[in-house]
This record gives sequence, C-alpha cells and structure tokens, in this order.
Amino acid sequence: MRANVFVRSIVKWKTNCVKKLQFLSLVLLFFAIACEKSTNKIIEPNENGLLGKWTYTEYYMSIGGPGEWHPVSLPKQTIEFKSNGTFIPCESFLKEANHFEILDSVTVKIEPAATPMGYILMRYDIKPFEGSLYLSPANPICIEGCSNKFER
Repeated sequence: MRANVFVRSIVKWKTNCVKKLQFLSLVLLFFAIACEKSTNKIIEPNENGLLGKWTYTEYYMSIGGPGEWHPVSLPKQTIEFKSNGTFIPCESFLKEANHFEILDSVTVKIEPAATPMGYILMRYDIKPFEGSLYLSPANPICIEGCSNKFER
C-alpha cells in the first residue's frame, strides 16, 4: 500500500514537471518569435535620440594634466543627424563629413573623415534631462582625453 502511494506521488510529480516544461517551452518560443531582429535600417527620430539638430557649445581637452571644458570659439554652430543617414556638420566639428551610421547604442560612425580609415567612430552619450549630447572619438581615440558637448 505504501509503495503504491509512493509510486503515485512520483507519477504526479513527473506529470507536473512535464507540464511546467511544456509551458516554459511555449513561453520561450513566444519570446524568441517576438524578439526577432528587424532588418529595417530606418531610425525613428525621438526627442531623447541622436537624430535632430544639436548646437555645438563646448569641447573638453586634456594635454597631459587635468582636462578642462572650453567654450566653442564660434557660437551657435549646429550639427544635424537626419533619419536618412545624412550628417550636416558645422565649421568647427568634422566639417568634411556628410554621412553617419549608428552602430550600436553608444557608437556612431561618421564619414568621410580625415583619418586613414576614411571615417571616425564616435562614442555618444545623450543626457536627456540636460538636453545634451557628448561625442568623443572611439577610433582613433584621444590619448589624453577629449570630448565635444552639444545641446538641443
């Protein structure tokens, strides 16, 4: 009698495990289908994104010691990232460039550039509460430290 109860509890436990595994498999399958990568390269603009006009306000430079922020010598210069990949530079920032591509959530490729590769990779950091964009060279990098600040 005791063995019979033990066998029933094991069968019930196995049945519950199988049901849970089936449910988990369905959930994972749903997420795998729902999270499929899109091949569409069009980037939708939003207020907290890279796209749009930015006013060049300051640049950061360090020459071996502590770095400092300096105001841009020609104020009210703007750059613009358009949704079709067009980059509109300003006189003091990558003035030869005309195209960009967002590579990931922190890197943008801007071309052409006066580098051996013909492009520059920039790390970007958007501070939505400040309304600021920080662009810093990622490849080639600034050894001593440099960055550029833009505001909406």
